[in-house]
Amino acid sequence: MSSYSEKMLAALRAEELAKANQLFEEALKKDEPEILASFAEELQALGFLDEAKQVLLKLSADFPTEDVFYLSLAEIAIENDDIDSAFDYLERINPTSENYLESLLVTADLYQVLGIPEVSEAKLLQAKTIAPEEPLITFALAELHFSTSQLGEAINEYGQLQKQGIEELANISIDERIGSAYSMMGGLEEALPFLERALEKERTSDRLFQLGFTYYQLKDYQKAINYLQELITLDPQYQSGYYYLADSLKEEELLEEALLAAEEGIKENPYQVELLHLASEIAYRLRDSKKAEELLLQALESGEKSDETLLTLSNLYLNEEQFDKAIEMIGQMDEKDNPYAEWNLAQAYNESEDFEAARTHYQQAYEDLAHEPDFLKAYGLFLREDGQIELARTVLTNYLQLEPGDLEVQSLLE
Repeated sequence: MSSYSEKMLAALRAEELAKANQLFEEALKKDEPEILASFAEELQALGFLDEAKQVLLKLSADFPTEDVFYLSLAEIAIENDDIDSAFDYLERINPTSENYLESLLVTADLYQVLGIPEVSEAKLLQAKTIAPEEPLITFALAELHFSTSQLGEAINEYGQLQKQGIEELANISIDERIGSAYSMMGGLEEALPFLERALEKERTSDRLFQLGFTYYQLKDYQKAINYLQELITLDPQYQSGYYYLADSLKEEELLEEALLAAEEGIKENPYQVELLHLASEIAYRLRDSKKAEELLLQALESGEKSDETLLTLSNLYLNEEQFDKAIEMIGQMDEKDNPYAEWNLAQAYNESEDFEAARTHYQQAYEDLAHEPDFLKAYGLFLREDGQIELARTVLTNYLQLEPGDLEVQSLLE
C-alpha cells in the first residue's frame, strides 16, 4: 500500500497541485518517520524547498537528538540565501556527532561563498584532523587554495590525491588543475605534461585552449596553432581561441591565414576590441590600409578602449600621411596627457608645417618619453631643423646612449 508521501509525489508529477497539497498534509500527520525522511530528500531534489523544510522541521522536533536533519535544513537555508538560519542549523550539530564532519564541510563552503576564505580554510583543516585521509577534504582544500591563488599549496594537495590514485573528482581533472596552477605561477614548462595528460583523457574545449595558450606563452607558435585550430573546429563559439590563434599565425608570418582566423572570431563577437586591433594590424601588414581603418572604426563603435583605438587610428593616419585625420583622432581622446598622443600631434603638425604647434607638443611629450629612443631621435632632428642646436645636441646625445650604433646621428653630432 502506497504511503501518503508517495501519493503526494505522484500527484505532483501529474500536476494535480490541489490534490498534492492535501496529500502533503496527510503525509505530515500519518507517515512513518523513515518514510518522511526519504520524502524530504525527494522534495529537496525536486526543488520543493519549503515543503522539504516543513518535513525536516517536524522530524527535528520529533527527534531532537537526531541532528542529521539540521544538515539538510542548512542546505535549504543556503539555497534560500538565508545565511543566518544556515549557521544556526549547523551550530546545532554537536562535535561528538557522526554528522559533525559533514557540517564542517558545509560550513567551509558557506564561508567561501561569503568571501571569507580564511575561516573556510580553518574549518577544512579542522575536518582534516578528524579524517586526514578523506579525499573530499583534501580536494576541498585544494580547490579553496586554487581559487585564492595559493597555488603551491593547491599543487601539493592535488598531488596528495594523485598519490591516492584519484585522477578526477566532481568532474574536475586533477591533472588539469595542477597544469593550470603551474601555468598561473609562471611554470609553463612544468604545466605542459599535466595539461597534455588531461587532454589525452578527454579532448575538451577548455583543455585544448589551456594547452594552446600555454604553448603560445612559450612562443612555440606552431604547437599553439595546432591545438587552437582543433579547438575552433571543435567549438567555433569559443571566442578566446581566435585571438591567440590569429596572433600565433601572425608570428609565423602566415598573415592571410591570421587575418582569416581573426575575421572568423569577429563574426562570433563583433565587439572584441583586442581582436579588431589585431586584425587591423594584420590587414595593414598585408598592405590593405582601407580594411585596417575599417576594423579600427568598428572597434571605436564598440565604446570599449576608445582612447587606445583613437591613438592607433592616429598612427595609421600618420603612416598614410593623412595628418588632419591624425590630429582629429587625438582631439577625440578623453585622456589629455598621453605622451604618445602628444608625440603623434607633434609629428602631424610638423608634417603640416605648423612648427610652433609641433614644438609645443614635442616639449610636452619630452618629459615622459625621454627613455624612448625613437622619440629622442625624432625630437632631436626636429630641434636641429628648428635651430635649437644645443638642445638638439643634448637630446641626440641621450639618444646615442640608448642606440650607440646609429652612425647617422653620430655623424650629425660630430
